[in-house]
Amino acid sequence: MNALVSPISPYALALLATTAVALALIPLARPTGWLDVPDARKVHASPTPLVGGVAIFIVFFALSGWLGWPVGWLLAASAIVLLTGLIDDRWPLSAAVRFVAQALACCVMIFGAGIWLDDFGQLFGPFTLQLGWLAVPITVFSALGVINAFNMIDGLDGLSGSVFLVAATAMGLLAAAAGRIDVLPLLGLMASCVLGFLLLNARLPWNDRARTFLGDSGSVLLGFWLAWFFVDLGNGSRAGVERAFAPMTAVWIIGIPLLDTTRLMRNRWKAGQSAFAADKHHLHHAFLAAGCSVGQAWWGVVGLCAASAAIGVAFEWLGVPEYVRFYVFVGAGLVYLRVLKRFWAADSRTTAA
Repeated sequence: MNALVSPISPYALALLATTAVALALIPLARPTGWLDVPDARKVHASPTPLVGGVAIFIVFFALSGWLGWPVGWLLAASAIVLLTGLIDDRWPLSAAVRFVAQALACCVMIFGAGIWLDDFGQLFGPFTLQLGWLAVPITVFSALGVINAFNMIDGLDGLSGSVFLVAATAMGLLAAAAGRIDVLPLLGLMASCVLGFLLLNARLPWNDRARTFLGDSGSVLLGFWLAWFFVDLGNGSRAGVERAFAPMTAVWIIGIPLLDTTRLMRNRWKAGQSAFAADKHHLHHAFLAAGCSVGQAWWGVVGLCAASAAIGVAFEWLGVPEYVRFYVFVGAGLVYLRVLKRFWAADSRTTAA
């Protein structure tokens, strides 16, 4: 906790260092081929370096090591996720290979750090839904869901980093209220690194377009970090550690990416396509198709994510029964899916006409 009161803030250092490291890596992206080349479904118009995730990884673990924070298992698991994403950015991998690597990282979290889901809380009624022998596979499945939902929302300048900050802020508030101050320095350092990245990625006065992207390496890294803390704070499986919030609260915090990923995968399966096929029907594409600018689309998606997270935090603090939170989320999710379905149906008719 010394870092929180130190006159030399590691958080300001993390912000500035991430920006500096990303700027240093950008010139290396073109000769090495780590670029996101635009195509018909993408919003950007010129090849963009995919070095944001690497910069965040380097600065976070360099500073946490310098500060003496115990992040060994997190480092090992994050390295697996990042390296797999880096390879995928340069030489696309199959979904199966990506899933195996991500599942391996989740196993490091479970068997190395001792963080897993023991139960789903009072999900269906006033009784705790214990997982028993299913704890490990369900933890892996749940973490993979968060990782890939976060990955799939990454498609607009400044969007993924901002959604991460919304989720990290919500978790930080709940952790502080529950007395889990042990995670606050890590969440703060992660958020600072992401802010440093956003200085080069978001549509700000000095950026008419993003100078660098997270890449799959960065988006899956941030998704994995969210999954790690969702499980740690939402379950309390480690000996002597209390849960900071109900598992259902984590669903609300990451609700919009989860719902949008569910909708996309369902639609692709119905169309006979791979669930991970690329298309232009993400939530931010809906805002763009409705005539919004990139900035307005950013505000729309981040606003929805913030509203969902705020509802989750409010439910937790008000002590709303967990099964009520679950049924309200299901109802809200059905409305969300219905609205998007009707929008895209109307848009396709307008385009055809």
